Amino acid sequence: MQAKGTESFMADIEALTTGDVAAFERLYRGLEPKLYAFAMKLVRNREDAEEIVQEVFMKVWERRAFLDPTQNLDGYLFTTAKNLVYNKARHRVYEFAFAQYLADYGAVSENSTQTALEHQELVQLYEEVCASMPPVRRQVFVMSRAQGLSTSEIAAALDTSNSNIENHINKALKMLREKFKRYDIVYGFLLAYAYLLR
Repeated sequence: MQAKGTESFMADIEALTTGDVAAFERLYRGLEPKLYAFAMKLVRNREDAEEIVQEVFMKVWERRAFLDPTQNLDGYLFTTAKNLVYNKARHRVYEFAFAQYLADYGAVSENSTQTALEHQELVQLYEEVCASMPPVRRQVFVMSRAQGLSTSEIAAALDTSNSNIENHINKALKMLREKFKRYDIVYGFLLAYAYLLR
């Protein structure tokens, strides 16, 4: 980016910190195409990518007072987008797994409080396992099970071999099985994961 363009960009970020809507619109027009392309690589779906872009810029507006004009705004946008994608993917996994759990073990409980507590406990156990995975393994697992990408697609996205991706997935599944087998309460939950873990 030329010096004049950089100065203009930094001036817009500084103006945005004070709530300048016109500066926000200029930044949006300038950065939206790159962010959309990045989101598309992550989610492979136009509607989801557009939603991610909107949410990222909403967060930029909400946190405008804390922006630093000297920092890399692109990096902030891309990191925020990636976190949103992973959070949405985790949520989809939870919802699918718990729905399967309820389907396998009867209709939704009449005691909605008990059902909510069971759901929360299962989510917490799953979170613990995912959090304990090395970052790359966790990323591969989410891309495979939550985003539905094939081994080849993940390998291409992460610039590595298919065998390396398969190794990460197998180790992630092993961690899940070992952790969950210690809890009688989630035995049924593991069965509900049959689709995800095969």
